[in-house]
Amino acid sequence: MGCFFLVFLLTFLQETECAVISNKEDPGESCKDFGLAYERMFAIPGESPLLECPLQIQYLFNPAETPYNVTWYDARNGLEIPNRQPRGSGSGSLLWFPNIGLQDQGTYTCVVRTESQCFRQAAVLLVSEMISGNCERPQSGGQSISARVNDLLSCPLRRYLKSVDHPTIQWYKNCEPLQEDDKFAPNKDILNIRNVQLDDAGFYTCKMTFSLSGVAGEMAESIDCEVHDEYLENPRVIVPVNEILKVERGSSFRKDCVVVVPGNGFLMVQVLWKVLLESEENFISENTSSRIHQEALNESRTEEGFVLVRTLSVSDVSEEDFYLNFTCMALSSRGNPTGQFSLIPEGPNLFLLLGLLMGSLALLFMIGVLLCTIFKVELALWVRTLFPFLYKTTDGDGKQYDAYIAYPRVLDGSSERAEAFAMNTLPQVLEGRYGYKLFILGRDGLPGEAVVDVVQDALSRCRRLLLLYTASSLCSPEALEWAEQQTGLYQAHVENSISIVLLELEEIREPEHLPPSVRILKDKQGALQAWKRRKRWMSWDSKDHSSALQPSAGFWRELRYHMPVRGKAKQRTWFSF
Repeated sequence: MGCFFLVFLLTFLQETECAVISNKEDPGESCKDFGLAYERMFAIPGESPLLECPLQIQYLFNPAETPYNVTWYDARNGLEIPNRQPRGSGSGSLLWFPNIGLQDQGTYTCVVRTESQCFRQAAVLLVSEMISGNCERPQSGGQSISARVNDLLSCPLRRYLKSVDHPTIQWYKNCEPLQEDDKFAPNKDILNIRNVQLDDAGFYTCKMTFSLSGVAGEMAESIDCEVHDEYLENPRVIVPVNEILKVERGSSFRKDCVVVVPGNGFLMVQVLWKVLLESEENFISENTSSRIHQEALNESRTEEGFVLVRTLSVSDVSEEDFYLNFTCMALSSRGNPTGQFSLIPEGPNLFLLLGLLMGSLALLFMIGVLLCTIFKVELALWVRTLFPFLYKTTDGDGKQYDAYIAYPRVLDGSSERAEAFAMNTLPQVLEGRYGYKLFILGRDGLPGEAVVDVVQDALSRCRRLLLLYTASSLCSPEALEWAEQQTGLYQAHVENSISIVLLELEEIREPEHLPPSVRILKDKQGALQAWKRRKRWMSWDSKDHSSALQPSAGFWRELRYHMPVRGKAKQRTWFSF
């Protein structure tokens, strides 16, 4: 008790001294005086404390736009503290004592000047010796935490972290250093204490080591920690939770707001109903004679904590009550959670409307899938034309031709029309109209080369193989020696190095007679049927040799669909048709 009286007396004398000599700074200067700051700075001899200017400059003027300077004065003699001196060092809004002694205890005045204004406020620095045989510091600040929950202590030196270089903070309890464990979790300027118990009370010290202007220093402050056995957690609104309720016009209506507050402390929570009307929140009347009112708060105690219930009552539901947001709010120092509900008039069966909506969406989806299936080729060609950048370019893939045209040779009379289709019609459409580059044996190969070598080399430089066949071209004994067919099928089935597009030039009535490799390929990916425009392609052995194969427009679209995409994208894209 005597120690506190001496501190009070010393503070009073220092305040009186400050008031007496304040004019010694500059008798002609008029400064707005904010008196003595409430907070005190504690230190022991040998430490390097920082005394911060108590003036909140950002509330006096805009420091980013207004030039200003800060000057410190020793209130004991009214003299200015220079920027460099053996002990005190004034640097901006901080006053640093690199190696403080008992003689440095006193009151110091911070003066902030602009071109047209002046402000001052005094701060107290208390320096005391450590008590012999006791590691507790002579002065300490008080903080409290709650039992049976996780809580934290805040280091009083945290406000200096941004003002010094390389700061580090070490926490102590009763002078024992604290490290990370199941109980304590030091996190710089915050000490987290898990599952607080009554024996966690005591003295905690945070010591900060730092450097300033290249000089190392340290400062510390102690906290007298008290543990309160009573605690309260954040309130929670259990009911309502974003509800939509159907009621009849003219009926009465009641709705409870249920708030749970876990804990066993002193309850300071208020529960209120409010409603949003014309963009303004209005608290509902507590007058029970009003059509809409909130009843008295009902409070009950459980083993886990408190349960608060407040009822909203509507005696006669009217049209204006529909679609409003009625909100229940729990007001407390630990937060203001809310819950709300809306009223809607009873009407048609929502499940029926929802069913009709879902059925309509399902029908639209099925129609969309059906249309996409039917017009898949047209849609893909349209996208390729308008958005070529969605597809990877074929430049640089090592291929020279878009397709190799293979057709039956030296067979029956049907091979003449197949040759005419392969040598004339296909190049005219694919090369002349759409710009594809084709390889046709006998047209593009060099004379004198071995056929097998030419076929293998050309196929390796093509992106597709267009295999034209008739009913007899793949079934006759001569087909076994058809090098283009054999090589292409081998590369497609065994090496998987080329894609084959089957072009069926006449109706195949006995597909089981086709070679197994062709039949498997046809069953897997199908064949483009050039003859399908007519019921049958005019008989091959017809005497009218002038008739030519005239595929439909749909055949050409499907053929373009299977040809390589002439994209412009440099990298692979996920869009594909």
